[in-house]
Amino acid sequence: MEQEQSGVITKDKALYKVAELATEKYDVQVDELVFLSEETNILYKLKDHLGYTYVMKIFQEESSSLEDNLTEIFFMDIVNKANYVSAPRMISGKDGEKLQVIKSTYTSTAKRVALYNWLEGDDLEGNESEKRFIQLGELTARLHKTTYGIQIPSKITPKTWDKVFYYQGEEAIYKHEKYQKFLSNEYHQIMDGIIPFLNDQLSTYYKNNNEDLQLIHGDLNPSNIKVNGEQMHLIDFEDSMFGLPIHDISIMLYYYKYEETQNFDEVKRFYFQGYRKVRDLPNITDYELELFMTARRVNFLNYILEVSNDPVDFIETSLPRVKEFVEKYNINLKK
Repeated sequence: MEQEQSGVITKDKALYKVAELATEKYDVQVDELVFLSEETNILYKLKDHLGYTYVMKIFQEESSSLEDNLTEIFFMDIVNKANYVSAPRMISGKDGEKLQVIKSTYTSTAKRVALYNWLEGDDLEGNESEKRFIQLGELTARLHKTTYGIQIPSKITPKTWDKVFYYQGEEAIYKHEKYQKFLSNEYHQIMDGIIPFLNDQLSTYYKNNNEDLQLIHGDLNPSNIKVNGEQMHLIDFEDSMFGLPIHDISIMLYYYKYEETQNFDEVKRFYFQGYRKVRDLPNITDYELELFMTARRVNFLNYILEVSNDPVDFIETSLPRVKEFVEKYNINLKK
């Protein structure tokens, strides 16, 4: 957070004021409001006079658009109504709306805010086991089964992952001059070649599987999976998109492909075993799985420059893994 300057309200205080104003939009008598974290968005933890706990999210314009927020609301409504997957509920405001717009003199623009009930649990990371991976496979399949065939209203325009940089306004910032101190010629050569290749592959995959497109989570990572006793919860639907089940599957497996404490082949086997308990596993070749994992890695190789003051370690670890994919499948990258 920014440091306070004389006569100027700091960013953290300005956002806290927004959170305070937002609480007035809900039928919740707040006893405690504390800052939780700042990642892609700003999160606060609320406790009311009855002891119930909530999470308030202040959306940051650079991380999500109004269209993204509307997709999340629509998706979570479907999930909550089906009651087939344990996930947070979005709390409606006094006006019945799930998304509140807060105008404040402390910020230059109005802020979009949402409130969710709190789900107890620890991150899946650090709590993995054969049983948990099977359970996660079942959870993923239940989610996909819930949204399969759902018609999306015309007012909802979800993003699609048919190119490497799929967020609204996302661009190849690695070409900017200020990042060159972190980047080698090899980095540029690989990124300049792999991005067009992946864009072509992703676009073609979408065209060839258009009839299978459905709402998916879009960020199925171990931090968005909570475990509490025998329960497993799925949180953070902010990256919901119109995509293919293989996207969710490959994103989850991405985090274990090179995880030294886990055997990737076993993780994949247990995860697929759980998925098949609920629905048929999509036809997935090793190449397709690695293609989508590489697309996520390449996206992160660009994104890390924006969010980290020292991206070198991630680049030095991830770039060879992109090269490994290219060499394994004899991919000819255009220069």
